[in-house]
Amino acid sequence: MLEELLAESGIVLAECAIAERLRRMPGVELHPTLFNAPLIYGPESSRRAMAGIYREYLDIARAAGRPMLLTAPTWRLDAERLAAAGMPPSMVVDAVAFLRELRHEAAPDQPPVVIGGLVGPRSDCYRPDLAPGTEEAEGFHCWQIGKLVEGGADFLLAQTMPSVAEATGIARVMSGAGKPFIISFCTGPDGCVLDGTPLPEAMARIDATVPAGKRPVGYFVNCTHPRFLLLAYEAGGLGRLIGIQANGSSRDVRQLDGSAATEADSVASWAADMGEAHRSFGVAVLGGCCGTGADHLAALAALPSQTLSRP
Repeated sequence: MLEELLAESGIVLAECAIAERLRRMPGVELHPTLFNAPLIYGPESSRRAMAGIYREYLDIARAAGRPMLLTAPTWRLDAERLAAAGMPPSMVVDAVAFLRELRHEAAPDQPPVVIGGLVGPRSDCYRPDLAPGTEEAEGFHCWQIGKLVEGGADFLLAQTMPSVAEATGIARVMSGAGKPFIISFCTGPDGCVLDGTPLPEAMARIDATVPAGKRPVGYFVNCTHPRFLLLAYEAGGLGRLIGIQANGSSRDVRQLDGSAATEADSVASWAADMGEAHRSFGVAVLGGCCGTGADHLAALAALPSQTLSRP
C-alpha cells in the first residue's frame, strides 16, 4: 500500500511529535530509556493521552482527505534496552497492535492509514561518533526488525539515523524482511547527515549496498528543518528523498537537545518552507518532529499539492 500511496498522492501526511508532547503533559511520565512505549500498558490516563494524540492526527488527515503514515511507539524497543528495563520482548508486537487497533477504530471515511514499525539508532541520535559500524548494526537491529514484521507493521522505518554506516546495516536487514522500508537521517544546518556525509551521497551509498530489487522505497530526513535542505541543495537535487518530518525550530538540533521548553518558529513560516520543499524536491510525505503538533499538521494538510513522479 505504501508504494501505491506515494505513486498516487500529491501529499501524504506523517505524524508530528508524540513523545515530546506527552513529556510536557501534566501527570504523564515517560520511561527513562523506552520513552512513551510502556504507556501502551498504562496507566490508563497516560494510555488515553497517547491514543488521543494519534487520534488528533488521524482526524486532521480525515478532514483534509489526506492519506497518512503513522508509526508505532517502538523507536527504542531493541532487545538490549528491553532486557535492561525488565520489559517483555512482546512489547514490540504489542506496540504495533496498539496502533493497529486505533486504525481499526477510525471512521469509515478515513483516508488510507499505513502503519510503520519504527527503529531507532543504537546510541545517541545526535552523536554519529557513537554509532556502530555496518556489520555491528546488522546484528544489533535484526531482532527488533523481525519482531516488527511479526507484529504486522505495513512498512519499516529507521529514524533519526546520525550515521550512514549504521543506516547501511539496518538497510541490509530490512531489505530481507519482506516489507517496504524507509531510512530517515538526522541532518544538520549544512544539509548533511550528522556524520558529515552529503545527503545525496548517503542515499546513493545505501542504494548501492542492497540488491536493486530490495532498495528502500525512499529516504526521509527528520529532526531537522526544511530550510536547511533548501539552502544546501538545488531544486530536483534530492531525487530519492520522499519525506520530511521536520523540527518546528530552525535552530541546529544539537542545540535544541535537552531544551527545557519547546522551541519553534511560527507555524506559518514552517509550513511555507515545507511547501517549498515539497515543490522543489518532489517530497511527498510531510510531517513533524520536535516542537510540532496538531497546528503544524493542519497547516501541512492545507498545502496545495502537486502530483509527483518518483525516480
